[in-house]
Amino acid sequence: MQKLSSIILISTLLLSASCETTQPPELTEEDLAEILPYVQLGRGLQGSIDTTTIRVISDVDTWTAYADSLQPLMPFASVDFESEMVLLAAIDVNEGGYDLRFELVESLRDTVVATYRLFSPGSDCRPSYSTGVAFEAIRIKQTQNAIRFVQIEEALDCEPK
Repeated sequence: MQKLSSIILISTLLLSASCETTQPPELTEEDLAEILPYVQLGRGLQGSIDTTTIRVISDVDTWTAYADSLQPLMPFASVDFESEMVLLAAIDVNEGGYDLRFELVESLRDTVVATYRLFSPGSDCRPSYSTGVAFEAIRIKQTQNAIRFVQIEEALDCEPK
């Protein structure tokens, strides 16, 4: 019995020693994300957009059409479309208590990733049945890279814990 145990142990050690582990490739500068600066143009909770709108806007006429349909809390800041573009996230909501904020814009290889967080009322909140549009518009430097939006959802409780 002891001889069998020894054979099994030696076989296991030999098999594990013969397994070749490959090292992951070393990260290069291209593999690391670069955080891009952005400026908030405006945000709000009301507008006449009746569907979710996630857009990259690179001309004044398109921006004017969207800006005219949104009601920002403060007037929209200006954009220089010669060197900048607008990223707009607008979510049509069917109750109050929502908010939306861009959190991060980063460049990774040939893609710009714009991450925004959609805040919703938590399960302990009293429902408020009023329609609205949670939105935020930001400006970034113009880029030829593809732009991808990432939405993170977070429910916020109404009662302090």
